[in-house]
Amino acid sequence: MFYWMLGVWLLTGYFMPAQAHEVRPGYIEINETAPDTYQVIWKQPVRDTSRFEVAGLGLRPVFPEVCTRLGSSKMQRRPGVLIERFQLTCEGGLVGQRLGVEGLQKTITDVFVRMRGLGGDSTNLRLTAEAPVQKFSGGGEGLSAYFGLGVEHLLLGIDHILFVLGLVLLVRGLRNLVYVITAFTLAHSLTLALSMVGSVTAPSAVVEAIIALSILFLAVELVTPEARRSTLASRYPQLMAFGFGLLHGFGFAGVLGDIGLPRDLALPALALFNIGLEVGQLMVVAAALLAGRFLAKPVARYPLLGQVPIVLIGGVSVYWLIDRVSGIWAG
Repeated sequence: MFYWMLGVWLLTGYFMPAQAHEVRPGYIEINETAPDTYQVIWKQPVRDTSRFEVAGLGLRPVFPEVCTRLGSSKMQRRPGVLIERFQLTCEGGLVGQRLGVEGLQKTITDVFVRMRGLGGDSTNLRLTAEAPVQKFSGGGEGLSAYFGLGVEHLLLGIDHILFVLGLVLLVRGLRNLVYVITAFTLAHSLTLALSMVGSVTAPSAVVEAIIALSILFLAVELVTPEARRSTLASRYPQLMAFGFGLLHGFGFAGVLGDIGLPRDLALPALALFNIGLEVGQLMVVAAALLAGRFLAKPVARYPLLGQVPIVLIGGVSVYWLIDRVSGIWAG
């Protein structure tokens, strides 16, 4: 089985990107600093192709024709993101105008937009590949975008998906699965909330490495005969799911931390994002159970088929663990 995992690791290491934790959304923050004058922060997700180079996604915000840039832009690079700051003047303001992101329809990521007016009122938009251009309606609408962001973050977070799939494969019986998924949900909801209010923090690189380790732990338990599995996995899977869930919560907080929460509606926005995460998680569990039922007969006839998802989970987790630990080591 070790050689199977090594083979899959080589394949996934060739095909999968180095930073496969998730597809982070883009973010545009627009603050009105004077009548019809705006300070804009554009955070574009990028892929680190090497220690010295990054590859952007080819995205460019497109503002209405009534807008003109003031002065030059200031650029700043951070891990996984390229930040551009500039000023705009828009005759008549941005309310009622349309904003788009060029190139978004060619990607699988979204761009979250927040505009705050002089009076403190805010508007949130979520631009997608299907709707890359939308209108600012004003009046503080768009809070529901946090729900969609939560669903998308779970469904595009490959490592979170693999961990949930590992839990589904590990636990026998629907009742036990409900207990385990509930424990995982409570744990990551707790650290997500505490992270967003600033009570607890954790280095993102270390968190991502431990998340990869949590997936590898599940894979090792899954290839081990049930009678020889660790006490934690066999007798206390809820405790195991809760412990690792605390770490996954820091991972969920990463994307929300990049975007932030509206000052006046922080708790509803956080709740909507977390509910979106749970909906996405339940979709993964439902799909896994449906696939398990559909493949039950083929697996019973060819038991080796049942090892394929375990090998894939283990191989990918080994690759991620090595990649993320080497990234920490390299500084």
